[in-house]
Amino acid sequence: MYRQTADWVLREFVKYLFRPKGFEVRVAGLCVPVLVALLGGNWLVKATARDEYSFEIGSTNFIPEWIQWPLVALFVTIFVMCFVVGWRRFTRENELRNRKKVIVIEGRGLREDDGSPLAAAVPSDIVGHRIAVSLDLRQRRDGMIVEAAELLPEVDIARRTVQQYAKQNDRQDVTFVYGGLTPVPMTFLTGVAFDDEGSIVVMDWDRTREAWRSLDSRDDGQRFLLEGVEGVGNASEVVLAVSASYQVRSENISTTFDLPVVRLSLPDLNSSHWSQAKQNALAEQLFEAAKLLEAKGVKTIHLLLAAQNSVAFNLGRRYDKRNLPGVVVYQYEANSEKKFPWGVRMPVRGENIPSILRT
Repeated sequence: MYRQTADWVLREFVKYLFRPKGFEVRVAGLCVPVLVALLGGNWLVKATARDEYSFEIGSTNFIPEWIQWPLVALFVTIFVMCFVVGWRRFTRENELRNRKKVIVIEGRGLREDDGSPLAAAVPSDIVGHRIAVSLDLRQRRDGMIVEAAELLPEVDIARRTVQQYAKQNDRQDVTFVYGGLTPVPMTFLTGVAFDDEGSIVVMDWDRTREAWRSLDSRDDGQRFLLEGVEGVGNASEVVLAVSASYQVRSENISTTFDLPVVRLSLPDLNSSHWSQAKQNALAEQLFEAAKLLEAKGVKTIHLLLAAQNSVAFNLGRRYDKRNLPGVVVYQYEANSEKKFPWGVRMPVRGENIPSILRT
């Protein structure tokens, strides 16, 4: 813990040293060499003619004193004014940083190690005091969930904790940041739970860089392709397989479900998901697909989702709690006979609390 704190202090100090400078710093920097030139720049080494080996230090004043000292007074005044303006800017920034709060929600659930804290990775341009809220969904079995039902209250506890912090401050002074490494059903549930918290900055773990990363890349234009709607017929329950990072394979679906299958699939599963604009568009496509299924009379959607954490979270945030069909989001277990052994029934469409549905 102390090492993480020391690392954070060092990073913040380096950011402060190399932060963008205000105009007053640049002006003050220009004043310094001018003052040096005016006050000491005309001292020269002057050879005397007494003999060819003798030298003495003398002063040759290139600027008349009646001009020199008013110029010195002018540039000293400018320098002092720049210092005062810079000090006021510094105090204002500190006041702003102390008033603003950044509530950082970090979900942990797939690995036992604590790793790099999300709060320390929040970009410096998000101004405010960091308040870390942990959503710990680990059950002391690395990469495994022993009893899923025990995890459901933790999501609600984290939501209530965030709301308490938010109520202590003016809403406009609070920024929310989310990032996590949690099972897909819990991530989607977290998105549903935090849907009412307004704008949230979403980050994700970059496995290649081994670091937290913002969704700051450009939108590559890749969108879901919708298939299988014509096969729904009069079914009241359907499987909606969403393939964003991996393909949800038909043979895996058949181990658990005997229902019509509708698919949302990206043409290129290797396409980048590091764009907030792209993720917003994908979430809108899920919303439209669910709305289309609701119009066909579907009451329950069994959602099989293969996507990175940030995508699952944003899809959950976009799912309409009142007007779309009920939804159960499933956990994929490669070593299980049934590849989707359990799911979380989301608190939507009349369901007040989430619950576990086993297949």
